[in-house]
Amino acid sequence: MIPFLALSVLLAGCSAAAPLTPPASEEGGASAGPPAAQSGGENAEARGFPNISSCDQVAAVVGDYIDGLPLDKENSYIQPDAIGCVWSTPADAVGALTDIQSFSVDITEDSGDVPDPEAAAEFGMDMYFTDPRLDAVGGVGLWMDADSAVVGGGTGSVIVPGVDVALTDSRWGQEGRLTKDSLVDVALTLLEL
Repeated sequence: MIPFLALSVLLAGCSAAAPLTPPASEEGGASAGPPAAQSGGENAEARGFPNISSCDQVAAVVGDYIDGLPLDKENSYIQPDAIGCVWSTPADAVGALTDIQSFSVDITEDSGDVPDPEAAAEFGMDMYFTDPRLDAVGGVGLWMDADSAVVGGGTGSVIVPGVDVALTDSRWGQEGRLTKDSLVDVALTLLEL
């Protein structure tokens, strides 16, 4: 049972906002990351960091996704420029593999450029996506479907100028609740706090 719990913790700690390295260029070096979006204007202005002082505020937004899961206080934190809230099944409450579930929210300040999905796709990075709701705030989404025969769920980020919001949903032997569409809804709601 311990190896399964270790895998669950590993899955819960995955972040969709991890830096991606594209293939090496013809000159032999690797690019620093996905190409930045070329669009500018008022929508591209950096936004302020959400005014969140506790994971209870985050829980009020993600309530349907964490139903029955307690906050993992040891792995959750609130800082001026970074927030991490993790809800997961405690080890002593796991009686079957399907009890292993977790949901995490990570919000971080980010002074980097918002990636350009079309340019990133040219590098083989097709996980970025656009959405009218994100276009309105100068942002893009990133989605990785984690569904497999063993673990259901997904992980994604909404990247807007100045802030990244990453959500990870991991459920052993079950379908995940988070979708690409709901990722955008939840992230934009969190950004308004």
